[in-house]
Amino acid sequence: MLRSLECLDCRQVMPLAEHYNCPECAGELKLSYEYAAIRRRGEFARNWRSSESIFSRFGELLPHASASSAITLGEGNTPLIRAGNLENRLSPRELYLKLECCNPTGSFKDRQVSVGITVARSFGRRRFAVTSSGNVGNSLAAYAARSGTSAYVWVSQNTPAAKRRQIDVYGSRVFEIESGHRRDDEDAFDNSYEIAVRALPSFCRRNRLVPMTSARPVNPFMVEGAKTIAYEICADLGCCPDVVAAPVGGGGLVGGLSEGFRDLREIGLTDRVPRIVAGQPLDYFAGIDKVDDPDCKGARPLDANWAVESIRNSGGNLHRLARSEILAAQAELAATEGIFAEPRGAYALAALAAEAGTGRIGNGTVAVVIVSGTGLKDMAAAAEFATRHNLVSSSKVNSIWESKLDPELETRKSHRSEGG
Repeated sequence: MLRSLECLDCRQVMPLAEHYNCPECAGELKLSYEYAAIRRRGEFARNWRSSESIFSRFGELLPHASASSAITLGEGNTPLIRAGNLENRLSPRELYLKLECCNPTGSFKDRQVSVGITVARSFGRRRFAVTSSGNVGNSLAAYAARSGTSAYVWVSQNTPAAKRRQIDVYGSRVFEIESGHRRDDEDAFDNSYEIAVRALPSFCRRNRLVPMTSARPVNPFMVEGAKTIAYEICADLGCCPDVVAAPVGGGGLVGGLSEGFRDLREIGLTDRVPRIVAGQPLDYFAGIDKVDDPDCKGARPLDANWAVESIRNSGGNLHRLARSEILAAQAELAATEGIFAEPRGAYALAALAAEAGTGRIGNGTVAVVIVSGTGLKDMAAAAEFATRHNLVSSSKVNSIWESKLDPELETRKSHRSEGG
């Protein structure tokens, strides 16, 4: 067998089966693969540059290899485009955008959900649950509809209305969790939604639901889907980039990317792992670099340690980003490259800009920025974006001939900076 589960706590190795944590010590599990056998067989190397599904191309390094029984909406194979205008400003030799916003429900989470739900269906499971700020919930609802299964999604009161409505459209059951409250005895915020994230695994065990949180401590199968982004980057470039910039929420995307590049190195398709430059907002409920700090109280990102280790081992950096930096990056993506990302989708570009400011992006660097989600997911943020940058400029006319056009040679004012 090419796949097994390994406990990161007690180090027990077990055959691939439906375990979401270690049956011996309840520790965190990860998938392991027999790299020497995969390299010797050569099937992955023959298929990975094709245009087929992620299961056909990358099945030997996923927990479920059968493309014929995969639950898929055509996720993956997202564009990798050269960003010449941003390249001129940030000064790498080559800069590319990996447009994960082009996945079926508008974010990279489709890769993870497709893998997770496919594995669960192979075990005969039909009922799924997740707590989600929006993107995982959207994705699970769509893939549950595709597979004729049931999905239950818990969202916070802060989930954008467009994301909430998308879940409704697919027919999943939605529950809204009320906001938390500040405790009088501690300088910490008791976030009911984050508490629910951690309660989900035990709730699912009690109610025979599959937990679909895209974090390795909750579902070790789902996070394998993020590896396919790394595979596609190297397949499309024909080499491994020097730097990959990625957004950070809970940390699973960074961990999955790192794992994917290591997979390719282990089977001989690249000789290195790129530096990972990660971006996380300063106002995120807990920084992944602070989870072991005694002053860090309350909820913590589930994949924080995995992400920090991945960044450190790659020689990369974590940048904690101010809101103004994120909005500036979001505006610059739209104004210079025609890509409208949701704020989280712009974290990676903001991080790369911060990294360039340290002088660590040389003119020989090949860099890739992960644009993780579309701006159309959050129409309230889109309206704020348009207002902030004076982009609401509609005019009423009785006929097309009355329309006043700009002078032919006049260029519109750039809205590259946060202030517009």
